[in-house]
Amino acid sequence: IACQYHYFKMARGNFRDYLQGEQVWVKKYFYVLRPVLAVIWLEHGLGVVPTEFSRLVDGVVESADLKQAIDELIASKLEGNELDRGPRIPVISDFLASELERMEASEFEKRGGSCPTERLNVLFRGALDEVWGL
Repeated sequence: IACQYHYFKMARGNFRDYLQGEQVWVKKYFYVLRPVLAVIWLEHGLGVVPTEFSRLVDGVVESADLKQAIDELIASKLEGNELDRGPRIPVISDFLASELERMEASEFEKRGGSCPTERLNVLFRGALDEVWGL
């Protein structure tokens, strides 16, 4: 839950600061995509969020159009193109706006699993009793 909030707040701030209007800071798409996709990864229960961006994208992006736009953005970066200010990328911007709106309205706690502390306490007490006869 803490990770989801962290990623969400990071994405929301960068989206608000850099991706508004028709001309945006294009490289900042990565600063918003990674945390948004990380929240989705966690929501799907896929475990620890991968460091490798392409693995993250492949694991949670279902839309072919969105995946293509992200792949083009990655290719542009790998070609060494400066990704300063440029035209807004509608398919990515719309996805991010929609997901951030959905996340804003959600309550991460309700989706989080409960921690099995009582079962662990019983196991721990049983081990103490077995070893120490308490």
